[in-house]
This record gives sequence, structure tokens and C-alpha cells, in this order.
Amino acid sequence: MKTVKIKKIEHIGVGSAYNITMRKNKNFFLANGILTHNTSDAQSALRRTMEQYTRTCRFILSCNYSSKIIEPIQSRCAVYRFKPISDEAVEVQVRYIANKENLIITEDGIEAIKYITRGDMRKAINALQAAALLNTKIDSSVIYQISATAHPEDITELISYAFNGNFAKAREKLNYLLTQQGLSGEDIVEQIYRAIFDQNIPERTKVYLIDKIGETDFRLTEGANTRIQLEALIAQFVLAGEGLGYEK
Repeated sequence: MKTVKIKKIEHIGVGSAYNITMRKNKNFFLANGILTHNTSDAQSALRRTMEQYTRTCRFILSCNYSSKIIEPIQSRCAVYRFKPISDEAVEVQVRYIANKENLIITEDGIEAIKYITRGDMRKAINALQAAALLNTKIDSSVIYQISATAHPEDITELISYAFNGNFAKAREKLNYLLTQQGLSGEDIVEQIYRAIFDQNIPERTKVYLIDKIGETDFRLTEGANTRIQLEALIAQFVLAGEGLGYEK
């Protein structure tokens, strides 16, 4: 494979967009994860630019959700899809960086990073960097604090209270997550969704609750009241628990 030296890298405007100048070769325009935030009209303008400079420039466009890229751009690109990185690979890289930066990271800290990143190495490195600003010894509490993520045990406890019919305790735990930890309603709903699969309940009940979680998530994105929607979701868990014969 022939290698070409990079002559210059220029940052363009706002966001992660760069112009890469190559020696005796076509230039490259790199847009890293910003295209999905553009409107359809803005993407159409980029399509026209791509067509205009196709003889002198190549475009590298990266994004998390290809469905948000208009079809005319996708049809002009060779699409490469990458699966999430394994937890083992994330752990190896995080330990390597921590060792090079003289950081002490605990086992529960590693598990916390794997939990919040779900195969996203960039997110793992950003979390490690943010945690290092607070303390050179990094544990799970630091990771959850800087990532605005509830501890999985808190979510499990919330679900357990609801399933066992203790609505008051579940509501108290929800209030703790919203006010003291400052979590958003969308984040709590997402973590409840992830935790529901680990519950020892019938599949039919999981299907019912996932449907209710989806309704709550949609209403929150539409601007509904966070506390009312989350308490209504907890109420659905209480009703589901009553139908399962949990001990009260």
C-alpha cells in the first residue's frame, strides 16, 4: 500500500471538520460526527459541494446514525459500518492509558467505564480523562459522577421497590436520582430499560414494561413533565409487580 505524507491539517469553522492537504495527491475533507446535527437542507448543500469538487477532493464523513444522513449523500459514498468494541478491548486500552498517565483505577472503576461506554472507545477515553481531573485514584463513584449516570444498583433498587409494591420508596429513590444526582429523565429511562432485561420476570411482563418505557421516552422527548412521566412509569411497574405475586 502506498503511503502519502500529510502536508497540512486545517480546522474548518465550528465542530470537528478538517481539511487535510496531501503531497501530490487529492485533498481530504474530514467531518467527524457533526453531519447528523445538520438539517436536510444543509446536507443537500454539502452534496452539491461534494459533486463540485469531486476531481480534487475526497470526503470522509463519520457519524453514529447513518439513518440521519440523507440518501443522496449515502448513495455517493462507500458506507463502512463498525460494530462496538468489546468490553475486553476497552479494558485493555483504559488500563494502558491509566498506566502511562500514572493513574490508579480500581476494578469497579473499570466495570463502570465499560457500563457507561458500551463499546464506544472515544467515550471511554473521555470518561477517563474527566475522572483524572478530579482524582488520580479512579473508582466507580468518580466515573458515575462525571458521566451523569446513576449507579446500576440504584436503578435496580428503584425497580425492586416498584415491583414489590412499595411505591413510596420507589418515588423516594427517583427523587434522589433527579434532585441529588441531577440526572435527566431520559437518562433514567434509558438505564431502567437496560436493567429490565436482568430482572427475573416472565418475558410477557418484560414486553409489557418495555412498551411502557417506550411511551415514557417518547413523551419526554416531546417535552412532557419529567417527574409526572417517571412516576407514571413507576406506577406501571407497581401494577406489573402485583400481577406477578411478589411478596408485599
